Amino acid sequence: MLEQNNNISGQETTLAPETAACRPAAKWAATVDDALVLVPRHLTARLLKEEAGVNLELVLVRDYGSPNDVPLEGEAKIDLAEGNVFYLLPRCDVKQPEGCPEKPKFAFIVDDRPEETLNPKQTGRTLRELLGFVPSVRLFRDYESPHDQPIGLDEVVLFVDGPVFYTRRGEKGLTIVVNKQSFGEADGVKPEMTGREIARLVSPDPNQTEVTHVKGKERIKIGLDEKIKVYNCEEFCVIRTNVKGGFEVSRIEREIGSLKENGSEVTFVPSPVPCTVYHRLPTRSGYPYISESDVLVIVPPAYPGVMLDGAYLPVGSPLLGRVEGSPQGHTVQALGRNWQLVSYHPHNGGGGPAWNKDRHGLHTYYTEILSWIQRARQ
Repeated sequence: MLEQNNNISGQETTLAPETAACRPAAKWAATVDDALVLVPRHLTARLLKEEAGVNLELVLVRDYGSPNDVPLEGEAKIDLAEGNVFYLLPRCDVKQPEGCPEKPKFAFIVDDRPEETLNPKQTGRTLRELLGFVPSVRLFRDYESPHDQPIGLDEVVLFVDGPVFYTRRGEKGLTIVVNKQSFGEADGVKPEMTGREIARLVSPDPNQTEVTHVKGKERIKIGLDEKIKVYNCEEFCVIRTNVKGGFEVSRIEREIGSLKENGSEVTFVPSPVPCTVYHRLPTRSGYPYISESDVLVIVPPAYPGVMLDGAYLPVGSPLLGRVEGSPQGHTVQALGRNWQLVSYHPHNGGGGPAWNKDRHGLHTYYTEILSWIQRARQ
C-alpha cells in the first residue's frame, strides 16, 4: 500500500525555493532493523530494501511512536523527511494500521551512529546531549559538498534539513575555555563577546550568572552586558548566582514546559513526594506485553545539584523484570497509583553521560527513560 503523505506537525517538509537554491543537498540515511543505510531522501520501498541488502520478500514497515505502523511495498514512494526508521516483517505478520499513525520516529545520525527520537526539532545543544557529547564538541551537518555546516549550541536543527552529522573534537580558529571546557567559533565564540554570551556557553540561564576572566591568579569580573575583546585560549569562569537549598521550582517548570511544547505529556507532583511522571512513553514497535507506560521519577531535595536517579513503574507493570535494573521493594504513591522502584542509574554507570547540573535535567532525563523503555527485554 502507499503511505499517506502527512506533514509532520510543527515542521515543514519542503524548503522555500530561495532557501533550497542556496543550500547544498544534505546527505540522507535510514535505519532498517537498526542497521544504518545511506540512501537518497526520495526513493522507493524496493530500493531501500535492496540498498539494505535484505530479503526482498520481507515487507518494509515505517516505525511510528504508536502501534499504527505503516507497511510499504514495491514501488511505494518514500520521503525520509517524514520518518527514516524502518523494520522488516514476514508478509504473514503484517497488520494494516487501525486509524491514522501518530508521530513517526526520526533517527539523527552522528558519526555513523543513529539515535532515535520522536522530536524532529532539536538544537545544537540537545542534539549533542542526545548522542552523549559534551558542548565543546564541534558538530557539522554533512552535505554533498565540501562546505559542511557547523552547528552552534543554540542553533535550531530541523530533521527535514538533513539527519546526517559528524563531529570534530579538535578546535580550530578562535577557542576559549569556560569552566574547564573548550568552545570554538562553531559554538558561538567571537572576537568580541558580552559576559552574557560567554555565560550562555555553559548555562541555560545566563541572566543568573557571574562571569570572571581568569588570568593566572587574577580574577576580573565581567558584566553581563559588558563587551570585551576575546583572544585565543583565554579562560573564563561562570558561576550560577541562584544556588539555594531545595529544588528550583522555576527550573522544573521551565524543563517540563520545554517537554510539553514538543508534545510530551508530563506531570509534576509537588507532594507528598516531589516527583515527575512521564506519561505514555512508547515501547518499541511490536513489543508483545505493553505498547506504552507511565514512568515516575523522584525529584531529590537538592535538585539540580543532586542528579536525577532511578525510575518507578506502576506496581504490577509487565515491564518489571524486563527493563534494565532490578525491581526494588520501595514503593510510592502518586496520582492515585502505587509505583515500584527499579534500580536504573543512567548517569551513574547506566550508559548515559555523567550528570551536569547546567546541562541535564527533567527534559534530558526524558531521553534516558525513553531509551530504557524502548530496550525492554522480551
